[in-house]
Amino acid sequence: METDDLRRRLKPVALVTLVAVAFGAFGILAYGNLRKQITLQDENRKTVVTTFASTVGDLLKEKGIELRQEDVVMPSLDTPLKNGMTVTIKRAVPVTLNIGGKLENVYSAASTIKDLLFEKGIILGPQDKINMDLDTPVFAYMYIDITKVTEKVITEEIDIPYDTKTEKDYTMERGQTRIAQQGEMGKKLRFIKVTYENGKEVARNVIEEKVIKNPVPQIVRVGTIGVFTTSRGEVIRYREVKTMLATAYDSSEESTGKRPGDPDYGITASGMVAKRGVVAVDPRVIPLGTRLYVEGYGFCIAADTGGAIKGNRIDVYFPTREEVRNWGRRYVKVYILQ
Repeated sequence: METDDLRRRLKPVALVTLVAVAFGAFGILAYGNLRKQITLQDENRKTVVTTFASTVGDLLKEKGIELRQEDVVMPSLDTPLKNGMTVTIKRAVPVTLNIGGKLENVYSAASTIKDLLFEKGIILGPQDKINMDLDTPVFAYMYIDITKVTEKVITEEIDIPYDTKTEKDYTMERGQTRIAQQGEMGKKLRFIKVTYENGKEVARNVIEEKVIKNPVPQIVRVGTIGVFTTSRGEVIRYREVKTMLATAYDSSEESTGKRPGDPDYGITASGMVAKRGVVAVDPRVIPLGTRLYVEGYGFCIAADTGGAIKGNRIDVYFPTREEVRNWGRRYVKVYILQ
């Protein structure tokens, strides 16, 4: 009877003890699950911490670790913490950007210049220049200079000068001129590529020229008629003057190789009867039929030729042998008349 009563009194005590042991074990288990060991990698500083924080953000707040907006934390701040996890903090560094001549100081945790430009929304144009390679790692106090290059094609209208051509005019005296055709400027379009760096022009290159109007040459007629007065007071108008070696001939066999009675005796190469005022010339120099004035001889006409009369030579006709001998050989001015 006493034994049963004892048992009845011990049961509640055992039950309470059992519950207490169970709660203790549960608490120990819960404590173990909430307690986490985390590795913090803050740039080059590495530490291992114990925490009951739930997320990465809570951990950093708990440890009093301050962040800049540009710092990068991996994994993200809202990531739940797990025992043995590593949290890495990449600190942003100060960088100076010079974009098109405008300075800007920024912070960035980007790995390379290319990543930094992407992060800041900076787009390089196809002609833009940068002072470093895009794969260059970002470091503190880096200076990045970006030259903004733009190109524009402009059109200019250019005058094309006209040429001036001269033509001989055998109806005007020497020294006189007359504009027979007025010259006109031509026009062409010039396409120029203008290059700007940071808004300032640095180069111009002609890429094409297109003529839209050809120039009209100016034609000036120049007088060729010369005028001189002979010793007799005669005014002679001529278009050309030559200095020639002058000899003389007559109709004799000695001069022409023909005897009296020969069908061609006294007849010139042009068919004209030989007489005073007829001269023999080289037709390649003075065409037959040309009116002349020979200094010391007078007015004459080129109507004959001779085997020895070549180049700048002339043979003047006299009716007598005595006059031929008196003439001899001399240099004279030969005026080619109008």
